[in-house]
Amino acid sequence: MSLQIASLRVANLKVERNGRVILNEISFEARVGRVLVVMGPNGAGKTTLLAAIGGALRPAGGVIDFAGGPLAALRPEAMAARRAYMAQHFDCPFAYSVEDIVALGRLCHAGTPAAARDKMAVAAALASADLAPLARRPVTMLSGGERQRVAFAKAIAQIFDRSAAGEPHLVILDEPVSSLDPEHQHRLLGQARQLAEKGATVVVTLHDLTLASIYGDDALVLDRGHVAAAGAVAETLTPSLIERVFKVRVGTAIQDGGSRIMHAVPQDQAA
Repeated sequence: MSLQIASLRVANLKVERNGRVILNEISFEARVGRVLVVMGPNGAGKTTLLAAIGGALRPAGGVIDFAGGPLAALRPEAMAARRAYMAQHFDCPFAYSVEDIVALGRLCHAGTPAAARDKMAVAAALASADLAPLARRPVTMLSGGERQRVAFAKAIAQIFDRSAAGEPHLVILDEPVSSLDPEHQHRLLGQARQLAEKGATVVVTLHDLTLASIYGDDALVLDRGHVAAAGAVAETLTPSLIERVFKVRVGTAIQDGGSRIMHAVPQDQAA
């Protein structure tokens, strides 16, 4: 599989809400087989961007192409089979079981040959999110982190067929690890990395610099609704860029094996 195929292309994207410009002149590409990490301060427009490319929000201008054609031209059922979108917040006031919620990700395949794989897809998604022991538990009895894993599993079930066949697909994850403990942060992002290796283009928002450096291939940094930087993670998330955009300094440490740990420190401390 070529890592140079642009699965998602965004050009001059503009998004407005209530007459206010939230995003302006946003241009970037996300490629098959790679994880694009979207970062930026609170209010920079990260969630708005993911909602736009996920089809949940209509842009005021610009182009969003997916797999060689305009996103808006795809029929909803065709898009749902090729794109999974995990929103930042997941809540369900009804006592549906974890398994039932994950199975909702298969609704887009109803009446198609893929429906024969529904049970297999749900079981695989539950296992990927470490939820098999909780499959029959009502979602109303879960912690915030467990609910976040349910939302991830639902997304995985949705694009199971494309992933299993190694066909290009788009996975959009908005702050998927914000409520997770360290073990499940690494587990979920490791699953996202595996999806990329199987043919997905993964776009994920993160705040943790170390997680971004471990799991991201490319980075898109937003600041006040504009692109502050874009490119390979190692070349983009530089101390100078982080200090300018996030108003913190960066401390670094080298693990055994040479991997780099990045952490934010107050500006009055040495990097």
